[in-house]
Amino acid sequence: MNRNESRTRQDLIDPALVRAGWNLNDRSQIGFEIPVDGYDAEPWNGVTDYCLYLPNGEVIAVVEAKRQSRQPEVAEQQVRHYVTEIAQQQSFQPFAFMTNGDRTFFWDVDRESKRQVAGFFSLRDLQNLLYLRQNKIPLQQLSVNLAIAGRTYQQEAVQRVSERFDEGHRRALMVMATGTGKTRTIMSLVDLFSRASQARTVLFVADRDELVRQALDDNFKVFLPDEPRDRIRTYNIDYTKRLYVGTLQTLVRCYKKFTPAFFDLIIFDECHRSIYNRPLAD
Repeated sequence: MNRNESRTRQDLIDPALVRAGWNLNDRSQIGFEIPVDGYDAEPWNGVTDYCLYLPNGEVIAVVEAKRQSRQPEVAEQQVRHYVTEIAQQQSFQPFAFMTNGDRTFFWDVDRESKRQVAGFFSLRDLQNLLYLRQNKIPLQQLSVNLAIAGRTYQQEAVQRVSERFDEGHRRALMVMATGTGKTRTIMSLVDLFSRASQARTVLFVADRDELVRQALDDNFKVFLPDEPRDRIRTYNIDYTKRLYVGTLQTLVRCYKKFTPAFFDLIIFDECHRSIYNRPLAD
């Protein structure tokens, strides 16, 4: 079906916002067709399609909608103007989403490149991202905790990953031989991301129960004892923890119980060996 913008919003975008926890009937949470003061109304009528609000009334994100047949990226110029104008009226620049109902992009304008996401973020997700934006420091400014990663090559691995993320990349691959302290190196990275305020909620995924148990009891508990932690089970998910572990097989069955930006840092441990080849996003 080739929906126009109105039908796209009604049939696809509105339900997606509801799935992310936004109450469309609560004008303290979400506003429609909100004028952007101080911006020339032409050619986009000077209004955001949706404004998502913090409890204090500030705009945490704008959503620009396009009809289903258009590419959402065409809204870049619009949303850049919108978030820039809104930033002049409140204490921070809001985030932005661009969507045609089928594809959704998230953009922290002027700070990160836009990226396609699986869906809208919840209020909790956006509040967390704002906190990280306002408080994070470069990973390379912090020293490695030698009590966790005491070997020289472990420290170098942490340094190389830190360099990659500080350059703006969002993924890194570490290849380490068995017995070289791979998990301790990962724990050191988690510690570094936490101290740098670049990650507050971490997920460790493996394809075997033994690896998951070791990560929870022999590593997170030992090296990061003050961080609340839990194992993800399909029947009981506690959303208040900081460190999570789970098998790939479990995540395949329950990943939709988490919003797309719930986790700040995700670590996959040798999941390439798994026979479960189902993707973790639709």
